[in-house]
Order: sequence, then C-alpha cells, then structure tokens
Amino acid sequence: MATESKGGLSDYVSTKIYQYELQTALYMLEPWEKALFNTLLLSIVSLSAVTLYQYTPLVFNKLMT
Repeated sequence: MATESKGGLSDYVSTKIYQYELQTALYMLEPWEKALFNTLLLSIVSLSAVTLYQYTPLVFNKLMT
C-alpha cells in the first residue's frame, strides 16, 4: 500500500513555490536578492491591478459615448 502525504496543503504550496523558483531562476539567488525580486514583482502586479481597477470604467464610459 502506498504511503499518503499527511500535509496536503503544505506540500502543494511548497511544490508551487519550488516550481516558481525554478521557472524564474530564483533558486540560484541569495535570500536578499529573492526578496528584492519578489518585492518588485509584487509591486508591479499590484500597481497594474489598481490601475486596471481605477481606469477601466473611464475607458468604457468614453467608448460608450
């Protein structure tokens, strides 16, 4: 009988973090470089989301009139 993993969610999250680090080549950076990269990426994504949320209604209103 195969052994099942007890920490399903924690294993899933750690696997996704590992995949993220492999895809972005973060695994070879130092911890402070990882933190800097992740901070920059998070701020770019969050500022883009705020911009979309704020200006999308204005664009649609101009297109409708």
